[in-house]
Amino acid sequence: MAAAKRKKTYTQDQDKDKKRLLPMHAATPLPMIRPSTRERLLPNGRDFFQMHPAYNLRYMHATARPEKLPQTIANALERGLMVVTANQRAARTFRYAFHERNRLAGFTNWVSPAILPWESWITGLWRTLLLKGEVSDVLLNHSQEHALWVSIIAADSELPPSLRSRDTLADMASEAWRRLARHNGLKRLRDAWITSDTKSFQRWAEEFERRCRMQKFLPRAALEGRLRHFVTEGRLPVAPIALVGFDEIAPSQQAFLDAITTAGVSVEQIENGIFANHRLLTSAENEIQELIAAARWARKMLEEDPARRIAVIVPSLEAKRSQIDRIFRETISPEMEDIQAAAHQAPYEFSLGVPLSDTPMVRVALDLVRWCKSPLPVAKVSALLVSPLFAMEESERNRRAAFDAFELRKARMLRPEISLPSLLDALRRSRRKPHLDRLIDVLSAMARASVNIPDEQRPHAIWSESIRNWLQIARWGRGSSEDSIDFQVRRKWESTLDELATLDFDGTLVPFAKAVEKLERLTQQTMFAPESHQAPVQVMGPLEAAGSTFDAIWFVGAGDFGWPAKSAASPLLPWSLQRDLGMPGADDALEEERGRKLTARIAASAAEVIFSYPVDIPEGIQRPSPSLRQLHLEATSLASVAPAPPDTAPLALEEFSDTLPIPLLPDRVVRGGAEILKLQAACAFRAFAERRLGSTQLREIELGLDAGERGSVLHRILEDFWKRIGSQAVLKGMSAQERSAALAASIEYGLQKTAAAATTEWERAYVDLQRARFLALLNTWIDLELRRDPFIVKSSEEDARDAIIGPLRLDLRVDRVDLTDQGEIIIDYKSGGAKASHWESDRPDEPQLPLYAVISKAAHPETPLADLAFAQIRAGRDIAFESFTGKITPHKSSKKNNAAALEEQLDQWRATLEELAGAFHRGASEVDPKRYPETCAHCGQRILCRLNPAAFGEDLDEEATIDLGNG
Repeated sequence: MAAAKRKKTYTQDQDKDKKRLLPMHAATPLPMIRPSTRERLLPNGRDFFQMHPAYNLRYMHATARPEKLPQTIANALERGLMVVTANQRAARTFRYAFHERNRLAGFTNWVSPAILPWESWITGLWRTLLLKGEVSDVLLNHSQEHALWVSIIAADSELPPSLRSRDTLADMASEAWRRLARHNGLKRLRDAWITSDTKSFQRWAEEFERRCRMQKFLPRAALEGRLRHFVTEGRLPVAPIALVGFDEIAPSQQAFLDAITTAGVSVEQIENGIFANHRLLTSAENEIQELIAAARWARKMLEEDPARRIAVIVPSLEAKRSQIDRIFRETISPEMEDIQAAAHQAPYEFSLGVPLSDTPMVRVALDLVRWCKSPLPVAKVSALLVSPLFAMEESERNRRAAFDAFELRKARMLRPEISLPSLLDALRRSRRKPHLDRLIDVLSAMARASVNIPDEQRPHAIWSESIRNWLQIARWGRGSSEDSIDFQVRRKWESTLDELATLDFDGTLVPFAKAVEKLERLTQQTMFAPESHQAPVQVMGPLEAAGSTFDAIWFVGAGDFGWPAKSAASPLLPWSLQRDLGMPGADDALEEERGRKLTARIAASAAEVIFSYPVDIPEGIQRPSPSLRQLHLEATSLASVAPAPPDTAPLALEEFSDTLPIPLLPDRVVRGGAEILKLQAACAFRAFAERRLGSTQLREIELGLDAGERGSVLHRILEDFWKRIGSQAVLKGMSAQERSAALAASIEYGLQKTAAAATTEWERAYVDLQRARFLALLNTWIDLELRRDPFIVKSSEEDARDAIIGPLRLDLRVDRVDLTDQGEIIIDYKSGGAKASHWESDRPDEPQLPLYAVISKAAHPETPLADLAFAQIRAGRDIAFESFTGKITPHKSSKKNNAAALEEQLDQWRATLEELAGAFHRGASEVDPKRYPETCAHCGQRILCRLNPAAFGEDLDEEATIDLGNG
């Protein structure tokens, strides 16, 4: 259907009854709702709950009752009034209802209704004056005002030191000035103010007004005042209006309305109240139970009548949005748990948007823009490599993920950041290069383009266009597969870039980095909400519900701690001034009255209204809000309004056994060494998943050397040191200076590759710090080695190839073997809290040393085994040499077992290890953690074994024992 021509009062339809539905004046036509768009709301005509057989609720957008246009609004439009709403949502809802009514009435075209929110209405009046040539002032947007305040604060030589940033101070100053303008208090700026903060604001405000006068800028908060003068002088004609949804009219708004009333213009206030059949009050044990009850109630309402229009009103919605979304998704539409389900198909939606910077498309765009001149953290580069929003070709998807997991994250990086040229170089050297040609081509083009971006200062508009071109070169977005949400995000992003260009209003030039910083701030402050799909359940804040009516409302969080929400006073304005002008947060009585009016308006917005509150909250035990007393609510139990769903009949399950063995191929050496048996002892499933299926976690990149790299360096240092020294006797014969010199040389050998990778001053300083750390740590450890019985280092970092334990053939590496008068001592380096007790039980926590001992004894039965020990090389008091026969610390030594006991223990260990090896070989994969949930706390296979993640509390030890051994 096409919009009617502007010059015609009515459409060409000859039916007089139908003509009366249309307004007598036109505004800008809204985008049409075509049948094809409606069909996309539900793919293939399927309803939401049909996809989940356990739920019988059925709801379809195509059969839902259309949004109802209140008769009071229809009458106002019929009489030629401009309907002005308090917020965008109400205007959008009324326009949609108007279009739906005309469509169902059979019209093919009509004039869009004259329904605008207050902000758009008065901005349109100002635009009228501009077009008539009556004014020439620039109406500042929020970003321009902020930039003006920042420049004023930056130039204030009298500003005392502050912990707040200039951006924060500018926001505070802008808000204080806006409050003064809205409450007709700008003349009070000349009063005598006392505190340093208020005096600072007086200086800023005076300079702000001076600059606005000199450069003909008009702040948004002063718009009503300027328009009032034109109305009074008869230079601004205003059409009759009807106000809808105004809980409170600010003094500046009232002064403007008084002026147009005096000029003879009709101003009406429309109340869309509904007589409530039921007004109930209930309580929940806690906030989670309250939200679950609200979701169950909304589901019950839809089950009874899918066409109901339901509102769930939540104070502080922004803070609770993710929690509400999770609970509503599980309760109302469990089929939406499918990660492939489109969010716009849900039977509920939030009226509140999210910061534009939080949307996936804009996150990727901002990362790409930052990458133009600066390196990005590895995590962000990793996300870009696997993102479908960055130069993605379907044929390269798996190769890009493999490059990220097995090459990029395993590269040596002291500073975990990657520049664009560095990634390009790594890709060109990759063995996967032939399969990543398209990505390399895009990165090459980006590298060439980044060189052409100048370092000098330029206007914001130039940088805005440069960012557009850069993203086009980077092939940002989904291309031809872009959906409606992506399109809307892209459109919002483009308007944000346009807003960045408006910061040239004062002629300021900035470097590229500063322009990017301002763009990031704009995306953080710009809210994005997809176009409403008119879901039957609307989740909104109390103010957003103004002017709208529903069939049923559930108000969440109506306790005395959280409702009504307390307004904050401005710290830059005198308290007495704020109280005199009736500003928010300055007068408790006025705040209570505002809360009562707002609560009464919500209670009159639906035929059925439920107020609820959680009794137990972090702040304490709460009671119903005092604002509810005037409503005379009927108390009821939570179970009566939101009963738990009945238990469904159990489904008949077909049982089958999944215990069939999956043996390894014969004569195959298994990679993983002693770690295989350690995993098998901890949990058979984890061993199977990691060592048989190859399921591994992505490596986490840390600043500097991570724990694994530090362990490898320590291994190389000690290997080189003992090759130089050879025995305890030689060590004892050296002076302290000679020992330190030998140790320093070995540290240099261990850090050789790390030092070669250091290219910046920060990295070189970091390597120097590691030299000093290793020197201090190992000097302490050498003192401990000197207290042992005499020994000779027989081998260090020696490989044991094709070692046989039970049916397994393993490749092992033994950290160190010492030779003493009693026999050999096998040593394993540890940086964690390993103990000899970890060798005990039929599922040992640390089976490496028992395995080395069993293998060594089998290979060399004639060589006596004197001991096996953990070398706990740790900073602090935990440093120790703990063996089967005793323990040595810096302060004492102790004995506990003898060599005969060790010989007996070897037989038990052999049986235990062969049983573990046999279980792994035959493919045992039971989900059976040794100590649940501690064993699972740091396991990367939980998504596969599906143990309850709620069992893992935050109090679990985050320090995992790090094995320095390579076996």
